[in-house]
Amino acid sequence: MSDDEALEHIGRLIDDSCDAAFERGLKRALYLLDELSKRPLSEENEVLTEYFRANAWAARSQIANIQQSCSWESVELQEEMLALTRAANHSGFTTLDKGRRCQILTNRANLLNRVGRSIDAIACWDEALRIDPHFAMALGNRGSGLRDYAGMVDDDRERAILALHAYESLCKAMAPDAVYDTPNFKPIVTQFKDMVNELGRAVNVDAVRAMQNLDQGEQGRSKVERAYRQWCLDKRLFLCPLNDLGPYLAAATDDLMLPGIRERFDERPGDYSPPPIIGFFSQMKQEYVSARYMLFEGMSSTRVHFSDRGVTLTNTLDYPLYSLASERVRTAFRIAYSLLDKIAFLIDRYWKLGKEPAHISFKNVWMVENKQRLLSQFEESNNWPL
Repeated sequence: MSDDEALEHIGRLIDDSCDAAFERGLKRALYLLDELSKRPLSEENEVLTEYFRANAWAARSQIANIQQSCSWESVELQEEMLALTRAANHSGFTTLDKGRRCQILTNRANLLNRVGRSIDAIACWDEALRIDPHFAMALGNRGSGLRDYAGMVDDDRERAILALHAYESLCKAMAPDAVYDTPNFKPIVTQFKDMVNELGRAVNVDAVRAMQNLDQGEQGRSKVERAYRQWCLDKRLFLCPLNDLGPYLAAATDDLMLPGIRERFDERPGDYSPPPIIGFFSQMKQEYVSARYMLFEGMSSTRVHFSDRGVTLTNTLDYPLYSLASERVRTAFRIAYSLLDKIAFLIDRYWKLGKEPAHISFKNVWMVENKQRLLSQFEESNNWPL
């Protein structure tokens, strides 16, 4: 077969095997995709190969009913995520028609949301909607994802605004100009309609729409501060749930805080200071915003700093970058990575794991000591964001 004929054949095999819950057919499709990948394919067909591979793994996941499982480990979900990520980041991605690009990005966003990465999912749905603002599955699933995300937010005002945007996104998915990529879309519209009705009962849509004022906020006092704040908004780097909706000026603030925390009187006898978790959180938050500004400074620097003048260095002919600006970028990432182990200390304290402080790291805090097995506190927790 030609490359196009082979892909069409494999696509039919995946669809039919999924409809028939025939796992052997899906294994055969994955084998054929591996064989096809050995050919010198065009960039477009390389992307489609990864997209079909993701569909095959998704069908295997559906047959195994893994979406309904609370298991933290799933080969099917991992392989589907890898295939969709390879497809979305392939140099040939832009050669596809906009409908196929929207399908790939929407499927990836749906999977990110399914495994608890709600914020990444919202950004991915938005990327699909920049390609086609009327793509119904991105609009509807974005609305569903925002509804779930709103339920995680502690602040009443921000939760209401997120719910409003979920409502509006779902309404757009049911509008006459919405573009569906499947002929049998009426059951999907019914699901979206049920979610809209549910949100309409929970939120006073008109009142929230009138009070949200997303275009009002702190712009900054100087030209540099305004540029910094706009950069943070565009990159969605503010610690504010509203920034996950987009670069709205109202989100130009780091207002994310811990919810209320309770302790027993006998938990820390004789110690009347606030719970240590509060200190951990404040320290991490300050380090994050400082690293964020260092990154901005390093990336936006256009002049040689006076501290770099007269510094004699060896030219090693491998194009290294030495300057205060580049060191600021490196320092920003070092600080950012160091936050992971600080998160581990917070986790140890919050879940009362009782691990030895000298041995705590982000990699092992979740695990049984000296074993590659999750602690029961996490294994039995149906907490996808965690």
